Amino acid sequence: MEMGGLSAAVAPRTKLRRTRIAATGLGLCALCIGAGSLWNGVAEKQWSRQHPPPGDLYTVEGKQMHIDCTGTGSPTLVMESAASARWTQWRKVQPALSQVTRVCSYDRAGHGWSEPRSGPRDAETIVHELHFLLDQAGVTGPFIYASESAGGLYVREYAREFPDEVAGVALIDSSSPQQIDELPGFRASYEEQKRQARRTLWKDRLLVWSGWERLLGHCASRTDTTDCRPSYVDMDEDELPYFEESSQQAGRLQNFGNIPLLVITRDTNPKNSGIANDVAQDSVWEREQEGSKALSPLSWRVIARGSGHIVPVDRPDVVILEMTRMIGYLRGGLAPAFGTTIMR
Repeated sequence: MEMGGLSAAVAPRTKLRRTRIAATGLGLCALCIGAGSLWNGVAEKQWSRQHPPPGDLYTVEGKQMHIDCTGTGSPTLVMESAASARWTQWRKVQPALSQVTRVCSYDRAGHGWSEPRSGPRDAETIVHELHFLLDQAGVTGPFIYASESAGGLYVREYAREFPDEVAGVALIDSSSPQQIDELPGFRASYEEQKRQARRTLWKDRLLVWSGWERLLGHCASRTDTTDCRPSYVDMDEDELPYFEESSQQAGRLQNFGNIPLLVITRDTNPKNSGIANDVAQDSVWEREQEGSKALSPLSWRVIARGSGHIVPVDRPDVVILEMTRMIGYLRGGLAPAFGTTIMR
């Protein structure tokens, strides 16, 4: 009986000790996470003070947006980045074109230096924000509007809503309003991307908020302030759920009217690009790119030899050459070879 009584007395004490150890461990973990979060916030503010954004920040509907305009001359060239991409996508292109005319690249909300926003991130919303930003920055039309990838949807919507402000358009390996259903396997992949984004958001935010990403050295060589700011985590993916809606909105544009349209596309020949893509997808992509020439009677298409999807990075020389050709034409120079498709 005495041994049984001793065991009964020891058991609660052992359980209490284990509870205290567990609580202490959890407290230390919370302390470390809190300290990491504080460190991350202080380091972020210090980095931001030491590295101000190039260009300017303007308040658009209560949130700051970033735009970088360089060079002088008319017409101004406004450049729209791909999905999830920042203004830095144009770094190989903007300096050279700034020697020709005024060039503006910018960050959409939640990208680069532009603050995140809540609410829909469809083409209509993005176009209205850009229109306000350009007005704030003193960028008056008509201007040339160049886009890459999914940015082409926003160009179409802008031209539909503000046709008098657009003097020329460049679609660079641009998404088409039909691709979500026409490209083999695209819809299934798109739906999986949306599910994956929802699953990983909380994890990505925790890694950044706790300072873990900074501890691993993932914040040391950035070109902007977004990578290690909790409020920005995965915000460059906030347009993904609205891709189909944006496609439908952009599809309302029947044509750009009688303005020059430059279509630049990647090289789908694996012998040139070294990239073996899906043959069925490439065939549809080629058809859609060629078909986009019908949006203007003053259109021409250039296939950038050896380039992958991000042509401004892979073949900036092609973008610079053809954009300079369009600017010259709008200034009264020689006309491009309208109606043609060439490889350069």
